[in-house]
Amino acid sequence: MALLVMVGGRMLALLLGFAYPIGANDVVNYVAYGEALAFHGENPLAVPLAEIDGLAFGRYSGYRSEPSHYGPLWTWVSAGLVRMMGTGSLAANLLAFKGLAILAYGAQAVLIYAILRRKKPALAVAGVLAFAWNPLVLYEFAVNGHNDAVMMALALLGIFFWDRGRPFLMVLALTLSMLIKIPGALLLPLFLVASAREQGSRRSRWTTLLGGGLMALGLAGLAYLSLPQGFEAVLKLVSRSDLFTHSLPALANLALQLTGMDQVTAQNLTKALALAVLGAWYALQLARTWRAPASVLGHSYAVILFLLLLATPWFQPWYVTWLVALASLYPHPAAPAQAGLFSSTALTSYLVYGFVWLWYARIGNWGKTLGVTLVAVGTTYLVPWAYTVWLWLRRKDGPAAVSS
Repeated sequence: MALLVMVGGRMLALLLGFAYPIGANDVVNYVAYGEALAFHGENPLAVPLAEIDGLAFGRYSGYRSEPSHYGPLWTWVSAGLVRMMGTGSLAANLLAFKGLAILAYGAQAVLIYAILRRKKPALAVAGVLAFAWNPLVLYEFAVNGHNDAVMMALALLGIFFWDRGRPFLMVLALTLSMLIKIPGALLLPLFLVASAREQGSRRSRWTTLLGGGLMALGLAGLAYLSLPQGFEAVLKLVSRSDLFTHSLPALANLALQLTGMDQVTAQNLTKALALAVLGAWYALQLARTWRAPASVLGHSYAVILFLLLLATPWFQPWYVTWLVALASLYPHPAAPAQAGLFSSTALTSYLVYGFVWLWYARIGNWGKTLGVTLVAVGTTYLVPWAYTVWLWLRRKDGPAAVSS
């Protein structure tokens, strides 16, 4: 049955792979970034595409004036694919990146099954089904070709190694995940703490913790320094931190501006508060992982859920695929339904920004786009917020039990 589910999902993904990436410009950016490094020797993490002459695909990028915000490993992967496909056809390059996303999607399904077969064999098929046939997952990976598929495939590989007691292979996989896309870094400390805590002696714990931490830092440093202007690329990691999409911090930012606060102050205050709240929640999950290392999956799920529901200023629908992958491992009984609801409502943001905003531009642009942000936040978040609160209220042990 699991094979049937995975084959069916792969067939759906392959069919959708020929669709134009209508949901995001990101896959086009991947192609342009790859061309910059492969054929011009420029590091797109340090040099914006607009400053590189002679790019065949640079004019198609939606972020030509900003450096890439992805990891150095993804930059090398992009360069390798574009080098292989050449600069003669944008369509051929898009299909190559979408093909890679579909392969990574398939790898995630296999890893989910492998992990569940060991931890919860009765739920293995259901876990694969919850991930592989999720409409948002198929849309974001097969149609839009997001590199989140590769990031999460490596993250699940790290969880696979953690489950089998291989801490340094786990660190390697989770570090590579982070080097594809920076948010992957959220998982590494949690699983490193869990692995260290599960060691039999104090010396082994410190060896795992310090050795794994140094290994991750060393790999990250080598990855950035392997690129031209690698140090400058590190300094530009926060280049897109002033951007806000529909999210709770975005609402707070716009509301503060309506009260008369200037834009820069409102943005900085909102980001600082969001980061502080996320940091406090993350510290709590680290502490809980130290006390109960076997529950680290639940704590990781709780971090990503909190980030997406409450703390990220820059929300995008495809970020919910991270949550779906973790939920498919059943960190708590309600997780698949919770992630499924969130993935369904996240899809509505495409309708809000692609249609509603255009039809009712005057209303949407009210309050420096507060109008369209309110509509998008309402359709995206109200149901997941309500369901999460309901889970919190019905558990005797309170919010901690929801993520355990």
